[in-house]
Amino acid sequence: MKNWDGRALVETSWLAANLDDPNLRIVDASIVMAKTEDGNWAASSGRGDFDAGHIPGSQFIDLLTEIHDPASPLNFTLPGPESFAQAMGERGIGDEHMVVVYANAVPWWATRFWWMVKANGHDKVAVLDGGFKKWRAEDRPVNNLPADLPGAVFTPRRRPELIADKDKVVATLAAGTGAVINALSPQLHRGESDLGYGRPGRIAGSVNLSSLALIDQKTGAYLPEDELRRVVEESLGRVDGEAICYCGGGIAATMDALILDLLGYKNVSVYDASLQEWAADHSLAMETG
Repeated sequence: MKNWDGRALVETSWLAANLDDPNLRIVDASIVMAKTEDGNWAASSGRGDFDAGHIPGSQFIDLLTEIHDPASPLNFTLPGPESFAQAMGERGIGDEHMVVVYANAVPWWATRFWWMVKANGHDKVAVLDGGFKKWRAEDRPVNNLPADLPGAVFTPRRRPELIADKDKVVATLAAGTGAVINALSPQLHRGESDLGYGRPGRIAGSVNLSSLALIDQKTGAYLPEDELRRVVEESLGRVDGEAICYCGGGIAATMDALILDLLGYKNVSVYDASLQEWAADHSLAMETG
């Protein structure tokens, strides 16, 4: 793979130069979000948009129905390692492949898949900076042809240190070391609006790093690295120890995790169940304001 430096983001120019590499696997992980009559948000598959046009050689993977734990009562839960490995292998993603993932609109679906791949021990994975929006704006090639990929072997090497549960969150808060980081908007963090998880607000003691503050709203690309560092430091201050990212359902949290990884932070994990679990358990403290 030409000139990949191991970073969590790759540029559109890099992907365009590597489209013909046989060890490249490109994934569209788009989900469409639509506001419902009650003011909440409903998720639906982005497959229709993918079928209408996508980056050549890419395949669509549906995080709503294909790559999740069907036994979990929660949405989008990370599947077990063997199940995830089987799903990757069936889609032609193996140990030898470099994976680049993008989304059509909201970038956190791409980072969600990036985190799932990383959490299963595969380091050769990156997110396309700016996603399909930037790719199209630059008039790069698009087609609607299916990817013809042979099966592969993906070896699961689950990394529990990248995956947080509520006990880990409680322990981190009790120890007073590290940071529990809310990736939702400042309004949701303060409890001024509600995602419908039962209790508004944030995990008590958590800090806010809004995932949407990490991107250029016009281009959809991430801010320059020096600007990202400034935003992160102003939001979080000094982080010693564990950094646990959360949101409503463990999706936007992966954007924070990706940027912290990009900036060289260590011990970064994602609370997979996030507020859909925490807010429903009234023994767990939340706060507003």
